[in-house]
Amino acid sequence: MKTRKLTLKTIPIMVGATLSLAQQIVDRLQTEQEVLIRASLDEYWEVASEIGEENFPMEYDIEYIDGHIRARIEMATDFHELIVANLAGTLRTIFYDYPAVRVMGSNRTVYVELCTMAVKPDLVVMNQPSDLFPRKGQEAGIKNPYILVEVFSDSTQKQDRNLKLRCYKQLDSVQYIIYVDQYLPYVSVYSKNGDVHHWFNDDYDSLDSVVTLGDIALPMRDIYHKVSF
Repeated sequence: MKTRKLTLKTIPIMVGATLSLAQQIVDRLQTEQEVLIRASLDEYWEVASEIGEENFPMEYDIEYIDGHIRARIEMATDFHELIVANLAGTLRTIFYDYPAVRVMGSNRTVYVELCTMAVKPDLVVMNQPSDLFPRKGQEAGIKNPYILVEVFSDSTQKQDRNLKLRCYKQLDSVQYIIYVDQYLPYVSVYSKNGDVHHWFNDDYDSLDSVVTLGDIALPMRDIYHKVSF
């Protein structure tokens, strides 16, 4: 499958413009596949809140990474969404009798304070009440996820595996970080070994393998159910 090369353009905030920053981003995304804008964290929260509240014509993926708002139109492949659904269903079944454990989708923002990063993983698993980044009347980010899942896409794989991984590891609450490839059977799991500085990494590249998270077993065939390679 061909991977289209993305051209990222960092655009300045238009001082004195009549359009809001959120509207500027939406307008740019009519012609650009991904937009990168240098902005403050407060500006990100305002954009995320406005785009979430307004009736814009499409769904947008808005994240804050390395001092920039990164915005894309959500165009996940069928296989991406199928893998996310498979994992969500499997994890919900496993944790069904665990009252404190909740499995949530990509509408939940995770905030990593040490990196000043606000992103939306494909799945977030919580095992305690949400500790939220305080925002007055605006979208808040979760600071204490238990498991984070990212299904690689062409446009985000490098950033997901590099910058995001480094920041995810800084969260005291996170015990497992799971990366899943959508184009071949490959799952990479990072398991915390005591503290944020020590992690095990296990890779699985066969449909006959079983991914393990401590005592939890995730068969690769369940993760990739109905996915064709």
